[in-house]
Amino acid sequence: MYCKYCGKEINDDANFCDGCGGEVQGDTMNKQTAENENINKGNDNISSTGKVKKDSSNKVIFILSYLGILFFLPLVVCPESKTGRFHANQGLVLLITGFAGHFILSILFSILSWRLWGLISLLFTLWGLVLLALIVIGMINAGRGEEKPLPVIGGIQIIK
Repeated sequence: MYCKYCGKEINDDANFCDGCGGEVQGDTMNKQTAENENINKGNDNISSTGKVKKDSSNKVIFILSYLGILFFLPLVVCPESKTGRFHANQGLVLLITGFAGHFILSILFSILSWRLWGLISLLFTLWGLVLLALIVIGMINAGRGEEKPLPVIGGIQIIK
């Protein structure tokens, strides 16, 4: 049987859908009805071929894509997923931004040398906190299944 909310195939004895968390209580549908409902709603959990897409089951992969070099995981695990490409792009932009900021601060440190080491170390700490905040925001959005761009840098698109 299939969930009436997301179209994911679920066990006959399940009380809740493990894809969207919707309550089942006998309100399920067959595969054809699920396809028609999701096409009418504009839901992309079911493809035009009738196969249930696995975007909701790949949330962990999407979350991991924000951890530095792991940005490529959604591209490997689910290369056809629009959501996967979105989170891979956000992870890559975050990685590049982190390297660029660190590079700029390193140059600043080498120019100012030991004169203002306290200020430079404070800037390094603040930069690390900003990156951590962006990582957490991205992971929360991925965990919720949302495609919200990261603040400030989210509009940059490298992976299409």
